[in-house]
Amino acid sequence: MTTNTFIAGRGFLYHMDARAKLLLVLLLCITVFLPLSHLGLWSIFFFTFLVTWRATGFKQALEPLKAILFVLILMTLFVPLTYRNGTVVLEVGSWVVATAESLENLSFLVSRFLGITYICTLYVWTTPMADINLALRWYGLSYQAALVLTLAFRFIPFIADSFKMIQDSHALRTSIQVEGKHSRRQRIADAIPTVTAALVFALKSIPQVAMSLEHRGLGRANKRSHYRVLKAKGGLFTQLLLSVMIPTVFYLVFNTL
Repeated sequence: MTTNTFIAGRGFLYHMDARAKLLLVLLLCITVFLPLSHLGLWSIFFFTFLVTWRATGFKQALEPLKAILFVLILMTLFVPLTYRNGTVVLEVGSWVVATAESLENLSFLVSRFLGITYICTLYVWTTPMADINLALRWYGLSYQAALVLTLAFRFIPFIADSFKMIQDSHALRTSIQVEGKHSRRQRIADAIPTVTAALVFALKSIPQVAMSLEHRGLGRANKRSHYRVLKAKGGLFTQLLLSVMIPTVFYLVFNTL
């Protein structure tokens, strides 16, 4: 409950209201599934990447890409199995490696996946978790539901960081890994105690999470009060209008209808 995904940085997103940013995130996520051209989908991705670079720095901006790199590789490896009867682009002997239709489909999938990843990541990186909670409640979500969502945002990176620390600890104690003689079977065997330790660590954190939830008033019957209030600089209506205009411009410029 103490882990925060917020990263201090610079840029206009840090001055936007959490409610307007949440609307922008939802509309951009919807936009990437609308009939846009390849240029439009990749433009959304590069736009969000550049904003992330500006806000948090180039090294930090690459972290979401590193996290989903394995999935992108798997998507690329499945190219030879899709649209095999289309226009051949790459062929090895008599075996069709890639067709124009399969590469086009890969471009759509990758650009959409990257766009959604950076859109959502940018929101939680530039918005304090307390503001996300208030934004969800402003849109009509109950306090319990908003708290559960923000708890998930905190708990997932907390477990991921714990898993990385446990993995590093096991690596220091394993002489085989230190010497570089690490077979595939040994890697699988080493992963079992790491996952087990992470599971035990997560189970041991249940009392702390329960006390934290109780401290935040979860389960109380009386109406909850709050002292934190969201204040939109420049007016909330202006920021909400801007949040609608940005995805609208992308759709009007790059739609294929």
